[in-house]
This record gives sequence, structure tokens and C-alpha cells, in this order.
Amino acid sequence: MQQSRRDFLKTTSIATSAVLIGFYAPVKGMAKQLETSKISEPNAFIKIESDNTITFIMGQAEMGQGVYSTMAMCIAEELDASWENIIFEPAPVKPVYARPGAGIMMTGGSGSITNHQEQVRKVGAAVKEMIKKAAAKKWGVRVFDVTTENSYVINKRTSEKLPYGDFVETIKKQKVPSDVKLKKPSEYKLIGKPMKRHPKEVEEKITGKATFGIDLRLPNMKYAALVHPKVFGAKIESFDDTKAKEVSGVLKIKQLPNQKIAVIADYWWQAKKAADLVEVNWDEGDFAKVNTQTLKEEYQKRLDTDENPVMRKDGDIDKAFKEAYTTVEAQYDFPFLAHAMMEPLNCTVHHKKDSAYISLGSQFQTSVRNLCAEILGIDNEKVEYHNTYLGSSFGRRAPGNLDYIKDAIYTSKDESYPVMTLWSREDDIKQGNYRPMTKSSAKLSIDKEGNITGFKAKLINQSLGRGTMFEPFLLKNGIDGTQREGLENHPYKIENNDLQAYCPESPISVLWLRSVGHTVSAPIVDCIIDQGASAANMDPIDFRIKNLKDERFVNLLKNVAKQSDWYNRKKGTGYGVGIAESFGSIVAYVVKVKVENNDYKVEKVWGAVDCGYAFNPYNVENQIMSAVNFAIGYTKYSELTIENGSTVQNNFYDYEVNRLKDIPEINVEIINSGAKLGGIGEPGVPPMFPAIANALYDATNKRYTTYPIKLG
Repeated sequence: MQQSRRDFLKTTSIATSAVLIGFYAPVKGMAKQLETSKISEPNAFIKIESDNTITFIMGQAEMGQGVYSTMAMCIAEELDASWENIIFEPAPVKPVYARPGAGIMMTGGSGSITNHQEQVRKVGAAVKEMIKKAAAKKWGVRVFDVTTENSYVINKRTSEKLPYGDFVETIKKQKVPSDVKLKKPSEYKLIGKPMKRHPKEVEEKITGKATFGIDLRLPNMKYAALVHPKVFGAKIESFDDTKAKEVSGVLKIKQLPNQKIAVIADYWWQAKKAADLVEVNWDEGDFAKVNTQTLKEEYQKRLDTDENPVMRKDGDIDKAFKEAYTTVEAQYDFPFLAHAMMEPLNCTVHHKKDSAYISLGSQFQTSVRNLCAEILGIDNEKVEYHNTYLGSSFGRRAPGNLDYIKDAIYTSKDESYPVMTLWSREDDIKQGNYRPMTKSSAKLSIDKEGNITGFKAKLINQSLGRGTMFEPFLLKNGIDGTQREGLENHPYKIENNDLQAYCPESPISVLWLRSVGHTVSAPIVDCIIDQGASAANMDPIDFRIKNLKDERFVNLLKNVAKQSDWYNRKKGTGYGVGIAESFGSIVAYVVKVKVENNDYKVEKVWGAVDCGYAFNPYNVENQIMSAVNFAIGYTKYSELTIENGSTVQNNFYDYEVNRLKDIPEINVEIINSGAKLGGIGEPGVPPMFPAIANALYDATNKRYTTYPIKLG
């Protein structure tokens, strides 16, 4: 069948009084599939019922980033619906709900609004036109004489108004317009206005009605705890579960194919108690001899060689450094980091012979559904998937290896009852997927006028794509795509570059952390830039402005300089600047720190963000504030260390994160530049790392290049 690349709208009746309206959005990655498939269900975003209830069906996961509220704003804007009264529910796993260009349902990369806002707005605009047409026919007037507001259609001649629900049966018979006109920014009533979280989401979370994965309860549901290997890559030789079977409520103990043991019981604490009593003989392998120091030594050897894969090489780097007026260099160390979400990892599966039910809060709905079908040996369409709210994620609920989800499916396979498999926080901190440990070096050459003439850098850390479904896309020529982020495409106008990267192999599982590769590239780039400013005897902001190539960066720096009264600051009081682009948005900070008794506190942060256009300024501001505090914790406290092949840390008492006492005063200003729309959930994190380090240099006259940053 022939379909437009932009949209193909259609209607479908369902076995109720409601009407579902939606459209296909075939893109390059899906076009062939859609042309040859027999999909009859549209990408339905709106369900309107005769009682005027409007339900927005969401394909994206809500994990605290505000996507439910902002997407509801988008569709309510074009539909002229009452935003407060829209109900939303998670979409089922269907190919037509896939993220454009990805071919699967997924939420990540700060891409929900950038990838989906135009689609849902077109649906809202199409439904509105259909309702207006139906009302015009009913009243015997022109469509021009009909308007809409707050989920009602209004006769401009008589002021009579009727609810949208009155036209459900009529619009079922209409052909959906294929070319709709979206509102201009000057016509927006919701988009671009600061809107708090949707009342439905707020009410559900305040009252406890909101269902997170861990809240799920099903008839006859059981619980499972796991015995994980303590040493990464260890294998089970044998185990004795005699003592574990004596625990009350234990139903079954089974070895899983992925070197773990599952204990199923009536209640989770029974399962956990029994799991602790399982005695396992492990083949720990050679990795039992590894610790953080040996890993650092291995990484240092790669850093000391020039035989690493080339990420970028242009100009004449040797000439740049030979003719330089001055040069600066530094080495940076970043630890393994855990995601440390509030809601522990969980997944509930009910295997029903030739069908299954699976429920969790995941960022990878399609991949989860398909994995469940594969392991249980059933058709994908026989798996009913229910996505819940996510109790935060920071990337952990989008694992490339689908680790905790595999555990749950293996555990529930062939059991007659539904089983919720839970990872404790200790399980995740000690055997989870980490932001990879990184070693890096950087070097700049600068001429007499303060121009950066050359940039050399090396980056050593594990590949995030290796061994996952993303390997064909991420790992190319020995370099992982996430290593390139913010480094290969740095924003400075430097003509001579020599950038290398290397991916060591390890049994330690690694995963993207909020803002992915930018968590290391931003402090590398923007700290060495700050060091270059000192060597050139220039103000740090002036030095950046002189060497930046994009006016958007310059405008943000000028903004935070004005906010913080930068040029009138007292020298040595602890002011630092940081700026970085990620996921299409640019964020700049000026940070003020107080140093006292070999400790420091971020006292105030002035931030400026350019995401092209802020669909919901209130949410943008909240995400920047969230990012500021997130990054403070990872700059000051958080780190995972390895001893004898095992992670040392266990829980929040020894894996520290930001706490209430660390929260600074934060001011955020938004610049709507009109540039291409960017994301907002992640971009606020990267520039905080260098801003804090640069502020500490201003306060102490010492460069801190090892994270977490400890004084003394």
C-alpha cells in the first residue's frame, strides 16, 4: 500500500461508543515493513467517548521527565481540548507506536518531544477539523462559522455549544484529513506556557494510586529473589539449597541459564531470606584477581600509546604544537557509577503456556516484549505487555543486555502463577550495569592571540554497545559511538585535531547513564578549555567566546555572565563556568562554590538553556534543576570500586548520592532561539561537571581532574 512518509491518517471503530483516531508515521527504517505488512490498526493517540472523555494513548514511558504532561499539552493544544481533563494511558506494544527512525517503541536520548510532538499535534488538529465539519453539518452552517474550545464545539452565530463526545458516531464515518494546518506559535494557548505536571499524574502520585512496576498485584502472584555471582563473570559449579528450602513460604529454587539462582516464595522477604541461605560453589575465573588499581594500570597503558583507533584527525597537529605560544595538558579519571534509582528493579511475568503477560516500567517496550516471546517460545503477538510508571531510570531501565528482564522471564518460565522478580538495591549496585570507568588525556595548543590551534585527546573506556542489540550501530572501527559524543564534535573552532579512543573488554556490564558519553566528554573538553584560558591569561568566558564557532553558545555564556554578575565577581571566591551541547540542546552554567575545612558546597547556580523552543518552560526549568542536583552528587560523592573482582559498595550508606543538604540555590533562564528542537531530560547534566571543577580551581588555585572530586 502507498503511504506518505509524513503521515497517513485513518479512523477505526471499536466495540464501544468511542472512536480512535491516529496515523502511521513510516520512516526510512520502517517504510518497507509497513508497505508489506497487514497492519490494520492505526497509531491511535486519541480515544473520544460519548461522555466527552478524551484519553491520550502514550507510546512513551514516564520516568519523571514530564513527557506525559508535555505530550498531553501538545495534543490538547491542537485539539482545543481541556488539558486538565485529558486522561492518558500507556500504549500497547504495536509496530505503529515505534519511535520514528528506530523501528521499536522506546523512550530515551531526550527524544520524546523532539520525535513525537509533530505527530500527535497533527492527530489533534485532524480530529478537531473532523468535529468542526460534523458540527457544521448538524447546524447547517459553514465550517468557518464553527469554533472549538475546552473540548466543546461552538456555533459562532448562535453561541450554541456541544461536547466533542456528541460527534463520536458522526466522525467515525468521516475520512480523516491528510493535510492539516498546525497552529502558529502566536496562536498557542498551552504550548510555550509554563504548565505544572498534569493534574491526573499529580493526583495519582500523591494519593498512591499511580502504578509503578513494584506496585503491581495479580491474583496468586508469587515473588522471586536472586542469588547473583559476587565476582563479575563467575559461573556456578554447584549449589546446596537444603537450608533455603526450610524457609517458610519457599515454593521453588531453580538455576537460571545466565549463572544465577532464583528462589520463588509466597512473599519476597521469604524469597530473599532463603536466597541468602543458598550455598554456591563458584568458578570465579581470573577476574577475581582484578581491582580498581589494576584496571587503571591497564587503561593507563592504552593512554600512553598512540596506537588507538582514530576518532578524528584533521589539520597538522604536530605543527600546531610545535608553533604554539603555550600549551596545557591534563589527565582525567572517572569512576564506575551506578544509576541508583529510587524504585528497585523489578519485572512481573505470567507464563500461560502459549501466551504470556509481562509488566514493568521499561524504556524499551518492544525489545522487552520480543525477548519475553523468544525465551518462552511463543509468538510476539501472544505476549501482553503493560508498561507502568518508572520510578526514575537515568538509563538503567533501558539496559542493552536486558539483564533484570531476562532474570524475570527465566524465573517465571513454565510456572503456573505470575512471579514478580525483584533486584534489591544491593543487587543492582553490586552487579548492575554501570557508567563505565574512564581514563582520558587532553592537550591544547594556543597562539599569542588566545586562539586554540590544536587539540589532542585520548579516551579509554568500555563500549556501551558491545554485546547488545546496538552493537551494529554503535561500535564501528573499534570506537563506540558514545565515546564520540561531545568530543569528536566539540563546539570549538580548532583546525588541528587528533582524537583517539579505545574500548577495553571486561565482564563488568556497562550502560548509559543520564547524558551518556557527555558525562565524560563535557568535563574533559570544558576543563581543559578553562585551563587554556588561564594559560592565555584570559577571562574563562571571554576565552570561550573567542574560540567558539556557534553564536548560540556565545549567547548562553553572555546570559549566565549577566545573571551571575560574572565580570564583577571577587577573585578567588570560587566561580566556575561550564557549557556543553547534548541531544540537540545547549546548557551553560556559572557555579559558585564555598570551600571550607577541606570540603566544598555548591552554593548557587545560574543556568541558561537553549533547546530551540521550550514547549513547557516550567518543565524545562525543573529538568535543569534536577540535572544540577544529579550532577552535584556524581561530582562530589558517587563512585564504585572493585576489589577481588567484586564491587565494594552496597547501598546508599557507602554509595553516596546528593542529599537535601547539598541542594544549591538555582536560577534558570530559557532562550528560545528558534533552532532545531532539542531534548531536555539529559542536557542539563554534562556542563555541571566542569563548572564545579572550574569553580574549585578559582577557589583553591588547584586543578581537580579525578572524579569524584575530593579536597585535601
